[in-house]
Amino acid sequence: METVMPEGWTDFAVASAGAAGALAGLIMVVISVNVKQILEGESLPSRSVATIASVVVILVGSIAMLIPGQPLPLLGLELVFFAAIAVALQIDAVRRMYASHGSSGAVGRLAQLLLGVGSPLWVAAGGVALLASAPWGLYLVAVGFISIFMAAVLNAWVLMIEILR
Repeated sequence: METVMPEGWTDFAVASAGAAGALAGLIMVVISVNVKQILEGESLPSRSVATIASVVVILVGSIAMLIPGQPLPLLGLELVFFAAIAVALQIDAVRRMYASHGSSGAVGRLAQLLLGVGSPLWVAAGGVALLASAPWGLYLVAVGFISIFMAAVLNAWVLMIEILR
């Protein structure tokens, strides 16, 4: 078993960090432009925080992946820690969304639950595998990063466009 980052993952980490930084910046601008509407919504403030936190998981996780010679178990521990924070914030956002929307929008709420909470869980699962020095855990992390990107772009759309309807 490999104990340090397998070859070939550096490009993935660099691309992920760059994309996450750009997306986090976009979301921060959207939040600042629509802050009044966001603060008026029951679930929108927590949704905004959870979205930023999830994108930051990609950003700091990718940066951690780029630390030269870092043992896989240490990377795994870092990823589990980062993902746990995002999962907690996503659970709060979904709980608030369910409470504020009643029984309407069940499909959207299910998607938010699966993408919002599920995405950082993939990162955590990959982190657990890396704790055991299993390099295949990086593939789980990749699934998590990609699904976080999907969820964050959807949430950015809500915060940018849907909020103004």
